[in-house]
Amino acid sequence: MATQPKKMNIIKQVLIGHKNGISVRDLATMYSMSPTTVQRYIKMAREDKLGIGALLLLEDPELNHRFNGGNPAYCDERFEDFKTRLPHFEQELQYKHMTVQLLWEEYIQDVPDGYSLTQFRYHLKQNIVAIKPSTVLKMLHQPGAKMYIDFAGDKLSYVDMETGELIQVETFAAVLPCSGYTFITCVPSQSIEQFLGAVDAAIRFYGGAPRLLVPDNLRSAVKTFDKWSPSVTDGLNDLATHYGCSTQPARVRKPKDKALVEDAVHKSYTRIYAPLRNKTFHSLEELNTAVSDLLTMYNSRRMQGCNYSRVERFLAVEKPELLPLPSESFQMKRHALLTVAPNSFIQLGTERHHYSVPCHLIGNKVEVLFTATQVRMFHNGKCIATHIRSLRQGGYTWKKEHLPSQTQAYYEYSPQYFIDKGAKYGPVVGYVIRELFSVTDKPAEVYYRSAQGILALARETDPEIFLMGNR
Repeated sequence: MATQPKKMNIIKQVLIGHKNGISVRDLATMYSMSPTTVQRYIKMAREDKLGIGALLLLEDPELNHRFNGGNPAYCDERFEDFKTRLPHFEQELQYKHMTVQLLWEEYIQDVPDGYSLTQFRYHLKQNIVAIKPSTVLKMLHQPGAKMYIDFAGDKLSYVDMETGELIQVETFAAVLPCSGYTFITCVPSQSIEQFLGAVDAAIRFYGGAPRLLVPDNLRSAVKTFDKWSPSVTDGLNDLATHYGCSTQPARVRKPKDKALVEDAVHKSYTRIYAPLRNKTFHSLEELNTAVSDLLTMYNSRRMQGCNYSRVERFLAVEKPELLPLPSESFQMKRHALLTVAPNSFIQLGTERHHYSVPCHLIGNKVEVLFTATQVRMFHNGKCIATHIRSLRQGGYTWKKEHLPSQTQAYYEYSPQYFIDKGAKYGPVVGYVIRELFSVTDKPAEVYYRSAQGILALARETDPEIFLMGNR
């Protein structure tokens, strides 16, 4: 029996992993596929005239149709500026006869309120020290290779201003193992939307994406728990594809796989939870502001046994190795397979809003991809409609060209349209229709059918009767 085609978000992960140098055998293990299947998809992508890069930009239905033929620490603001200039400083110092003194003089001309020469020398030296760590242990992790992800067991909280209720929230943590640079934020829950939002925020915080996301076995990240090849949720696969990286959950009962992120969570208890223990917050935003301030201090502290901090190590070694960020932020996609109704609309979401589809597809099933801002419909691998997402309960969003001809005529109606039509049958008909629309405060659309009835009566009645009424 033939096997079912893999979901396109998994195939995209295979292609990204191949681009990032992961072997065919490892990809087959990560995504529960045979090496032959992996090689087949890679070969198809290579032979496609679009190329792997362009294929990754296609929506899942388009790619599916193409492949399967339609089968279903430093708190000082000056340091923030200094960080952005480090690559330029490193490049300039490679020139013959260039000195730190001259480099500082050029720097202070651009930034009159910048670091003094002593501080400038110090931070440059820290960058060099961080590039060349003093222990071999620090190089066990490749820069920019992985980002570990987890939620803390203990929870923080804030007080609701309106009800006085104590609201507990989840604490999300991410860490880059080579530098130990840590990101922590609080979210309302561990739901898939909140989890993906936190992962997205972490990648944006780092200013680049790692080549591999390594979540713990969270329900928001892993939909099928398996010792050898756990299945990742579609949402996390979509996010990884958006940023050009791969996903590989930590192995079950393998503490070493997640030791670093658990260590980051443990340190957050002493560096963040403890300092906040006697403080009261009245919103999630206020709580996260306090967490962010303490996190900056934590990342700026000297690491034990090292003469540099996490942020210095990150800027010197790891930041240059991260994948560049795409221009657009990630938005979670949802999928739905819906039948086009006789009125040429599909109904979508909990808000039960209606969106138009070209009328020739009435009665057909269309695949719908929708985010918080956009709705796209596909049929046979082609995008046949795009709408801006609306959250208006029970409303309608349409394009005129999608609707059947008789329906299009309805949307061209107006009170004046019916008045002009009625006038052709004599002044009496025109007067009756004018009065129909003028003596009410209800929307004009309510009386369109009544006006149609009057016109039908006029067509079927001897014109002399209307003229007699006029006398």
